[in-house]
Amino acid sequence: MSDLIEKLNQYRAALNGFLERLREDRNILAAVLVGSLSEETIWRRDSIHLWIIEADGVSKRLKADGKDERIFRILVEEGVNVHAELIPRSRFRQMVEGSSRTAFSCSFFASRELVYCADKSIEKWFKTANTVAAKDQQRELLRVTTWAIWAHRHASRRFDVKLDLQRCKEAVIWVAHAIAAMEQIKAKKLLEEDTIYWAIEQEPDLFEVLYLNVISKKPSKKNLKAAIDAAAEYLDSNTEAGLKPVVQFLKKQRRVIPLSELSEHFAYTQVYPGHLEESCDWLEESGLLEKVSTPFKLTKKSRTDVEEPAFEWAGG
Repeated sequence: MSDLIEKLNQYRAALNGFLERLREDRNILAAVLVGSLSEETIWRRDSIHLWIIEADGVSKRLKADGKDERIFRILVEEGVNVHAELIPRSRFRQMVEGSSRTAFSCSFFASRELVYCADKSIEKWFKTANTVAAKDQQRELLRVTTWAIWAHRHASRRFDVKLDLQRCKEAVIWVAHAIAAMEQIKAKKLLEEDTIYWAIEQEPDLFEVLYLNVISKKPSKKNLKAAIDAAAEYLDSNTEAGLKPVVQFLKKQRRVIPLSELSEHFAYTQVYPGHLEESCDWLEESGLLEKVSTPFKLTKKSRTDVEEPAFEWAGG
């Protein structure tokens, strides 16, 4: 324990020293600590993670940044590495308003603290966005539900088609972590520790089959089949609630919606189009959606159409 306290003091001193440097740079407007520095979390820390908000028009890009919108730097202070994302003020505003793909997502899995601010507007934006993000349960639940469905379908294919027990075991563990995240979000708990262990305490029977029997034993058809079936039962019971934004959108439209249009609608929710596709297929197999195809042009000048998946609400 004394080693952990020593490490915690070292990291706190490094953070304070780094912030002192930032205060001397008028182009740096604010800094956000991502993840807490505490006795409970310091054991797994190998660096300090920060968002550094800079004035517009001062970004220094390197060849290594490529064309990526996001700029990351690895810095060091008093022997502690600092992993920083440099964010222009205007893009930070887009993030807090939810109009950027790098918005305040994963709010149930990492605390955020404004540790330095020289701009009152940023302080106000952050306070509002952090409050909203922590309450945006449905968006987070949508994201992890689509992840859980994708992982489950992948595990099922490993089992049913390939009969690759070792890789199926790995895929089932993904499913378990995704379902644990669903439970965490439903409970509105901000946890920086491993969610899976919290979930085991909350739902011991489910996670004994879904996780403990899988991870602690040699992979077998019996254990993996039981885990896949348990996950399917859980998802059947929670899918419509987890995919509520998708369900509501399709219900309201009452027409055939191409997958590209659906992906565009949810572009800033951190939902991957591939995960969205698998989730729509899941709803279709449950009888809630009808799946068809619609024309799609690959380029602006294409005269020939290809086809893409499309879905229409078929439930009550």
